[in-house]
Amino acid sequence: MITDSPTATLSLRQRLFFALVALLPLHTVYFQAWISWKPWLIVLAVLLGMHAVEGIRIRTWPWHPVLSVAITVFLVAVAASWSGAAAERYLRLLLALVVGSGVLLATERELREPGAPERTMRVIFWSAAAIAATAVVLALLSVGVAGESAVYDINDVPGIDRVALNVYRAEGMVAVTNWHQDPGYAAAWMNLWAVLAALAALRGLGSGRKWLDALVVGGVWLGVVMTLSRTGLLDMLVAGAAVMWRERARERRGPALRLGFSALLATAALIAGTWAVDPPGVAGDLSTGLAFRFDQGLSLGPGEIDPDRGGVANDSRSEVWPIYVDLFRDNPIRGVGLGTGWANLIQEPHNLVLELLGETGIIGFAGFVLLLTTILRRAHNPVGRTALVVALATSITQTVLFEPTWWLAAALAVSRPVDSPQATVHSKRIQHASLAVDC
Repeated sequence: MITDSPTATLSLRQRLFFALVALLPLHTVYFQAWISWKPWLIVLAVLLGMHAVEGIRIRTWPWHPVLSVAITVFLVAVAASWSGAAAERYLRLLLALVVGSGVLLATERELREPGAPERTMRVIFWSAAAIAATAVVLALLSVGVAGESAVYDINDVPGIDRVALNVYRAEGMVAVTNWHQDPGYAAAWMNLWAVLAALAALRGLGSGRKWLDALVVGGVWLGVVMTLSRTGLLDMLVAGAAVMWRERARERRGPALRLGFSALLATAALIAGTWAVDPPGVAGDLSTGLAFRFDQGLSLGPGEIDPDRGGVANDSRSEVWPIYVDLFRDNPIRGVGLGTGWANLIQEPHNLVLELLGETGIIGFAGFVLLLTTILRRAHNPVGRTALVVALATSITQTVLFEPTWWLAAALAVSRPVDSPQATVHSKRIQHASLAVDC
């Protein structure tokens, strides 16, 4: 069992990092100033600034040098797609990649500190507990226990974008987005946090109470179900399988199976409870929503026609994917330009490979392959490797490129405890400088 001293004194920089990790899934609270300034983004900017100051003081590049080079190549390759067709969207998405890169570099840097990996898992567990709690409350509100518009009234609170979305209007479906604005990405975050919370609990870094550990994971899984996202449900199966594979060793298999079974029972009980109090004909109907999604199966369409965007079927992969294939065929080297899809009312393709090939061409795709290969070659952390599988599993039906999910998972994968025998002299110099700054 991994232990961590609760009396250890944390520096301001470390506290900022743990705040960053806890808030990373929170995308529905922000203020708008050209971009969406979310709480974690502000913390990330301060943290990176502190790293930069430390690096200047000791005249050393403060972040992982090899990853920094791979990230730079990737960003340059994507930036080469510039076409001028959608300048503002291009700059916003490129900035999102810079932010994701910052999450990767800052997380890898902080996880070199003694005890940081253990504390990070604890932080993620309790962050998942908060997500589970809000998921339960919003699930009840979404089915109308407090009236038709109660869940949408929260959307009108200043500073909140939305916690629920009316999808497929004719069907009357209400998708809980919880800490995100988009149901699919909300499910992606919750699946990632459920996996990391489960792995934390199995390593003695959860609540210390088996029933509460199971309830946290089960509550997060309830949130995934309430998003009504087919990708989210499939990723939940992948996530469960990934945890069981990670814990397949004989001495770990039993506890993992018991936690998984208990979490499933908790999820089933929460769904049953939500179903039982769901008033018919008020707000979203849970049985209707789930039945509609299961009837869709693995269909790629038809998607919902959005009258606010020129009547385009903007959620139909069956229509958008062929368009992106044609974009790549017509512009194979640099693509049509990052963000051009949105500018032409066809949205993103909901597929990582098609996004890269269609909008950034072979150059951008090759840059991403280089970055991913660099990450995989240095992915020594078993927990991080599992997180990376879960984060990238949705890339077939989601464009995960601009979400911090996979960037954080990549950082966990390449990180190792600071006292590892393979720790570099470079990291030791940074640590020494950090101690000097913190004293």
